[in-house]
Amino acid sequence: MNPLTAFIDLFFPRICFGCDIRLHGEEKILCLNCESTLNFLIDVCEICGSPENPSTCPVCNSNEFVFDKARSVFPFSANVKNLIHELKYNEMKRITKYLGGYITEYLHHFQPFENIDIVTPVPLHKVKKRARGFNQSEFLSKEISIHMNWSHISNLVLRNRFTDTQTKLDRKQRQENVSDAFILNSKFNIQNKNILIVDDVFTTGSTVNSICKLLKKNLGGRIYVLTIARAL
Repeated sequence: MNPLTAFIDLFFPRICFGCDIRLHGEEKILCLNCESTLNFLIDVCEICGSPENPSTCPVCNSNEFVFDKARSVFPFSANVKNLIHELKYNEMKRITKYLGGYITEYLHHFQPFENIDIVTPVPLHKVKKRARGFNQSEFLSKEISIHMNWSHISNLVLRNRFTDTQTKLDRKQRQENVSDAFILNSKFNIQNKNILIVDDVFTTGSTVNSICKLLKKNLGGRIYVLTIARAL
C-alpha cells in the first residue's frame, strides 16, 4: 500500500463488505477470510446451469427455457449476496471491477460459451433506471466485454413497460410479471449473432427467459445467459 493510501485508510478505514471488519494491506473489497468463501459454481446442468440433478435436470426436461446455455459464476452465498446488494443499490463501481476479475477468470477457465458476438445486459425500465441512476447489469456486461474483447450493446433490448420487483413473487407470478415486457431495439441487426445476456442473479430465470424468447424470434444464432450468482 502506498503512503497516500495508507494515510487515507487511517482516517477513512476500508470495511469488508462481507463481515464489516476493517480491511488491511492489499485487501480491497472482502477480507481474506470472506474472500476464501467465493467458490465457483461447478458440477451443474450442461444447459441451464442448475446445480440440482446435473445429469437429469428437471428444469430442462420441462422445456421451460429457450436459451441455449446458462451459467452462474457463484452460488448465492451470504457474501455474494452482500456484494450484489451493494452493487445494485449503492452504485459501487469498485465492486463491478472486483467481480469482473472473478467473472473473467471463470470464463477463461471453464469457457462455457462459444463465439460470442454481442454482450448485452438485462435492461431496466427508464423510470427505474432514472430513480436508481444506473443499471448494475450494464456495469457488469460492459466490464465483461472489455476483459473478453467482445462487442457490447447496452440497449439491444428495451423494457417497454414498468414491472413490479420480482423479489417476493413466485415462479408463475414472475413469468406473468415480465411477459411481453421487452422489445428489441430496431437500430441493431442481430441476424445470426451469438448473444450473451448478463444479469446479477438467476432465480427462476423468468426475466432472462422472456428476453430470450424475444431474441429467438429475431435471430438465427445462439443465446447464452451469464449471472454472478445462482439462487439455490
